[in-house]
Amino acid sequence: MTTLAAPRFRRTAAFRTGLFFAVLALAHLPAQPAADERKRAVDALNDVLEHFWKGSAVDGHIVLTWRGYAVSRQPQPQYTLWVRGELYALMYRLYQMTGDATLRQRLVAEWKFIKSDCPPAKLQAVGEHSGTNWACDDAGWSAMLYLAAYQATGDQDALTDAKGVVKNAITRWMDDQLGGGMWYGDEDHNVDYHSVARSKSLYQVGLILSALRIYELTHDKSYLEPAMKCTEWIEGHLRRPDGIYWSNYDAHGPWGGDRPNDIREAGSVSFLGGNMAMGVIDAALFRITVKDEYRKRALGVAAAIRASKEVDANGVLVDDRDAWADGTFAMDWASDVLTLPGIAPEDKGLIQKTAVAVYTKDRTPNGYYGGCWDGPADGPGSVWSRKQSCPQQLMTSANAVDLIVAEAIAAQDPKREPGPACKSPRANN
Repeated sequence: MTTLAAPRFRRTAAFRTGLFFAVLALAHLPAQPAADERKRAVDALNDVLEHFWKGSAVDGHIVLTWRGYAVSRQPQPQYTLWVRGELYALMYRLYQMTGDATLRQRLVAEWKFIKSDCPPAKLQAVGEHSGTNWACDDAGWSAMLYLAAYQATGDQDALTDAKGVVKNAITRWMDDQLGGGMWYGDEDHNVDYHSVARSKSLYQVGLILSALRIYELTHDKSYLEPAMKCTEWIEGHLRRPDGIYWSNYDAHGPWGGDRPNDIREAGSVSFLGGNMAMGVIDAALFRITVKDEYRKRALGVAAAIRASKEVDANGVLVDDRDAWADGTFAMDWASDVLTLPGIAPEDKGLIQKTAVAVYTKDRTPNGYYGGCWDGPADGPGSVWSRKQSCPQQLMTSANAVDLIVAEAIAAQDPKREPGPACKSPRANN
């Protein structure tokens, strides 16, 4: 094979001087943004793994938790799959971004542990006495875990479990009362032995998004049709005049309808995680139907969040209603909504500002992340810690780190194909 020889240069004093200044200039160039953002994501995930992973990457697993705190054994048998799913999603999305072999080992090992600890009947069960998926948010978060496991491992059982839990939830909680949509939970649903007023809720978004992704994988319309019906119910009953969404709705109307501006840290009539999820759902429907109305609707959600009290005075997103769920859809928001044609640069900037705030202001000295994304991470100054949503809980830390990983996703090549969560796993998985 013929090769071209490199030209020879005379290393004159002028050449050496020019080379010195060229190297000096390169040394003072700012680091590539994607590299900075990826480093933040890797650092933050490693913090979470340090506290909530047990054993090696090959044969370890996410720790057992009780109310989100790491424990050696649970006081009573409980399959808190949605809590595990919060960390699983972080590992999966960072694995997608980096291709890191160790992360894939962790994903395989954790799914193996879940299957060994929880039989399929439990994985797919729903309802107050299911022991796994007590309400529609639990079921939706579990379905998202199973779908991520399917794509990370190629295990067909994971897809079967996702289909089963979504189908069971739709059958149990979707009806025509209040115009349609899904109930949050059963009539006897309770939290810590206190009954909860029954409503239809924005928290059904996890099930809707999972149903749409199952349709994209299988083309089974029995998942698409109820997902679209529930989406339109939310649009008709929970969408507010300002473009964001009420959190809950009952026979009397939206909860907090008389105080629409009551949106603040650790207390809100809206739900940031659900607002983001609606944009992600619209992006999925745009992919599926190729109808531009869905793209425009997703852009409208982005603009509405940016203009609302979901953003604080420093331009940082507010963890408004649920420190255990508000960040859940931020990574999908970054990959599916922030890549849509017509998205405003300010929407990407909002994710970046929030991620930097979490990384610099919301990390405890020993590597936990709190619910007050603009700080402080913990202590009496943290309203979320005062309300018992603490950094030392897996779901609180993971939800904050969602924003950091979302920033790294948004910094990738915008020409990449969106919708990574709805692709079939590679044959060699």
